[in-house]
Amino acid sequence: MKEYQSKLLLQMHSFRKVKFWKLVPELSPSEHMLINSLCICESGRQNSGKCGSFSEIADLKISDMKGVKVSELARSIHIPMSGVSRMLASLEERGIIERRVDLNDRRNTLVFFTENGFNKAKEYRDVFDKYLDAVFEKFGKDKATQLMTLLEELSDVAKEELDKILDESCVEVGREGRKDK
Repeated sequence: MKEYQSKLLLQMHSFRKVKFWKLVPELSPSEHMLINSLCICESGRQNSGKCGSFSEIADLKISDMKGVKVSELARSIHIPMSGVSRMLASLEERGIIERRVDLNDRRNTLVFFTENGFNKAKEYRDVFDKYLDAVFEKFGKDKATQLMTLLEELSDVAKEELDKILDESCVEVGREGRKDK
């Protein structure tokens, strides 16, 4: 591995180790992901029918929330249903969320914020926004914009090359193709 490749991988790993979740210590890292996912899915559903972004929670009204399926939350944070169910039980016990049977399909359970949980999610977002504002102010907004553009480009190229290699390996071993496309 070339030195610049190693440095890039180390920096990516280093950035992953920044413990953003410590900004709101009453939640575990997984609970942060779950609440973030609930906000994203709920906000997007009202705007486009798809998951939106965490910042859009400012536009949400608790009375407009339609709930998010437990299975959708599990998929979005890449955690098995059993793990998500445990987290939901903990958040429900603390009055942050509530689960209800989907009246349109009784096989599904929908997750909603409680009034208290909704207010806390907005507080979490505000704390995180202030933190990111300070980081970007110190780093420089122009540099941050340039970095995001470069990382997006790098990510696209990396995915493209991975797909190419995986497709070629399927041909070499005589398989029809990949199922994850």
